[in-house]
Amino acid sequence: MHTYQSLSGTQKFLDEIQKKQWRGEIHSTFKRTINIICTEGELYTIAAAELDNAPNTLRVADFFDRRSLLVEKTPVFSQDGHLVIGKIAAIEIQGAHIWQYPKIEFPTKQEYVKIKERIKQINSWLSQLESKGGYLLNTTQATTYEKMIHTMLWKESEQLLIYLKAKQLFQAMKQLYRVIGLGPGLTPSGDDFLVGLALIFTTVDYPYHSFSQWLINSRNELKKRTNTISFSTLDWAIQGESRERIASFLNELFYGKEEERLKEKMLAVLRIGSTSGGDMLTGMVAGLELTLALISDTENEKNGY
Repeated sequence: MHTYQSLSGTQKFLDEIQKKQWRGEIHSTFKRTINIICTEGELYTIAAAELDNAPNTLRVADFFDRRSLLVEKTPVFSQDGHLVIGKIAAIEIQGAHIWQYPKIEFPTKQEYVKIKERIKQINSWLSQLESKGGYLLNTTQATTYEKMIHTMLWKESEQLLIYLKAKQLFQAMKQLYRVIGLGPGLTPSGDDFLVGLALIFTTVDYPYHSFSQWLINSRNELKKRTNTISFSTLDWAIQGESRERIASFLNELFYGKEEERLKEKMLAVLRIGSTSGGDMLTGMVAGLELTLALISDTENEKNGY
C-alpha cells in the first residue's frame, strides 16, 4: 500500500479523517477526482493537486497515477490520521493546509455603478466565446436537440427570475422544480445555473434574506430531483460555499479594479467541467442583475417614482 501526502483540505474533511469510526466507499471516479460517500450519505472528494480547493475536498499529490485501481464500492475509512482506500492507498493528512471558503460580502451602494459596468463587460465576453453547451450554446452550430434544451433552459429560468423579482416565492418554488435536473450531463445545466444564483443570494449582507431562506426550504425536494454529485454542489452553494476559483471571481467582480484580472477569473470559472462553469456564470450574473433591479425598484418607490 502506497502512502500519499495531502496538500490541502477543508477543516471539516480533515476533522472527519481524525475520527476513528469514519467510513465510506468510493461513489464515482473521474480523471482528476474521486468521490467518496460516507455512511451518513454525504459526499467527499479527493482531487488532483492541480485542481483548486472546494468544499469537502482533499487535494493530494501524485495520487491519480493509480486511478485505474480505484473502483466504485471500494471501502474507505480513517485510521491513525490517514484516509485509507481499500488495500490500495493511504493519504497522510498531517501538514495539509486548511482551506476555508472566504466570506464574500455583497457590495455596498457605492459599488453598484461599477458592478453594472462589469456585468456588461462579462456578458460581452461571453457572447464572443466559441460554441459551448448549456446556457451559452451557440445555436448556429447546434443540433436540433441542443437547441430545444437551450430554449427550455432559458424559458424556465427566466420565468423563475420573474417570480423572484415579484417576490412570489411560492410560485418561484414550484418553478424551481422545473429548472432542477434540466439539461444533459452529470451536473445538468439547470442545476449549475441554480448554483450560481445561490452563490449570489448567500453572500454576506445580501439585501433579500428571504431568497436564501427560500432555497433552504426547497432543499429536501431539490435533493429528490437530481443526482448525488450535482445536489452536493448545489447544497454547498445554498450554504454559501463553492470552489476556490468561484470565490476569486466573485471577489474580483465585486471589488476588483482591473479588467484583465476580471477576465482571467471569469475564464478560470469557464474551465469548470464541460459546460458547468458557463452555466454557473450565467446564474451568478442573473442573480446579480435581479438583485440590482430589485434595489433600483425599491429606491424608485422611496422617491415616489
